Amino acid sequence: MPRKPTKPRAAGSTKPKAGTSDFLSTGITSRRSYLWVPPPRDMRDDMSAATRKEMVSKMRWGERNSGLVRQILGDLVTYSVGDGIKPQSHASDPEVARRYEEYFADWSRRCEVTNRFSYWEAQRIAERAWSRDGDFFLVKVRDAQGRARVQLLEAHMVGDPVNPDERPEGMVDGIQFNSVGAVVGYCVYDRSPRGWRILPASSVMHVHDAEHASGARGVPMLQHSWRDIQDEMEILALELSAVKDAAEVTRVLNRAGGEFGADLASELASNDQAAYALGVGMGGKFLALNPGESLTSVQSNRPSPTFTGFLQAIQSDIARGILPYEFTTDPTKGGSAGIRLVTAKADRTFSRHQTVLIERMCVGTWGWVISDAIERGDLPDDPSWNKVSWTTPKRVTVDAGREAANDRADVEMGLMSMSELYSQRGMDFREEMQKRAADMAFIIDLAKQAKIPAWMLYKPGFNWLQQGQAKEQTPPPVAENMDLAEPPAEPNP
Repeated sequence: MPRKPTKPRAAGSTKPKAGTSDFLSTGITSRRSYLWVPPPRDMRDDMSAATRKEMVSKMRWGERNSGLVRQILGDLVTYSVGDGIKPQSHASDPEVARRYEEYFADWSRRCEVTNRFSYWEAQRIAERAWSRDGDFFLVKVRDAQGRARVQLLEAHMVGDPVNPDERPEGMVDGIQFNSVGAVVGYCVYDRSPRGWRILPASSVMHVHDAEHASGARGVPMLQHSWRDIQDEMEILALELSAVKDAAEVTRVLNRAGGEFGADLASELASNDQAAYALGVGMGGKFLALNPGESLTSVQSNRPSPTFTGFLQAIQSDIARGILPYEFTTDPTKGGSAGIRLVTAKADRTFSRHQTVLIERMCVGTWGWVISDAIERGDLPDDPSWNKVSWTTPKRVTVDAGREAANDRADVEMGLMSMSELYSQRGMDFREEMQKRAADMAFIIDLAKQAKIPAWMLYKPGFNWLQQGQAKEQTPPPVAENMDLAEPPAEPNP
């Protein structure tokens, strides 16, 4: 039987082996170690409850003992939450919207069931906790008077029942899922005889950054850097010990043969009188040594510049993926353009954290508090009671003057609303306009009392005295409508 013709093989090529691929990332060579990694699967299977608890324990230890970890967490809280993320109601009736905001502000002063923290403090606690532990929980509860409150729960307060036989079906690390993957309940530890209880998903706000569709719990933000964190602390401790050892020895006495006598002090001070005489005659300190002896000073070279650069590389790897190293540690490393890029990247991180807090904490809290007040009759009902936006703290920037000028130009051109501008600066547009209206009303009343135009008070930059507008015998006329009283045109130069 004739053989089937085959395609000629290129010169120098070899027949591929079974199980190999053209992707170099899947190949095995002797130049690097082989990674024994599991096959792709759900994140719930990759990060077990024991693995997550080990991560949380190490992250909390790092927060207590690592300055860099505390700096990263502190920056996230400072620039993401600041003085608090505050609501702006968009109810159809402006007066009802104002009452909603006032009620929420009063409720925020003592928002949680223990009456220990305000809502703005709860935001800071939540931001720090979910950044460190991976997630944070708020439970919708009622106080003794039946009013809406929230209960703050850290990550270790949610988990599987202690007895594995009591774990409900579909529960993964304290979170119960139904057949389609929706969350239906949370297992919360308490002081009951059983030690835990199941809360419905509608009564729990789970604050975390969902990075995986198949995950159950949040991942600690710095878990990928833990080896570097531990290495940095251990290397610093060893180098500090070496620096102390080198600092203890400042001089070395070299002796060329021979042994000291029984009286070491007298031998070392044998030429004391001659050294004293030289010191009196010439000044300074002199030490007379015996023949064959030399005294040298020891100069320590620790820590060396090489060590400093190595330590910087470790610290940079710790911060990588969270905040830029230059932002958290040393902003002098970058130039003008580099600092702007670093600040912009950090600002995007803070904005993302603010979005997590707003979507997973603030919106749910507003709905719980305002709906409870409406149901109790403390607030009027409105078709748009649940429509709310949130004012975040002022954004971090290195070009405050330039950006302020650009913002003013955008408002004048209609490219930005005034409410958006005020929101970027961490202020409420309605409150600021009310303050401005009150200020202008005060200026108008004061101008009427003094019988002067209003522009002399609200526009002091125009030097009307030098322009001959002041008459000793005749006071300036007062406009009937003080709102329209404008200053005279300035003369052309």
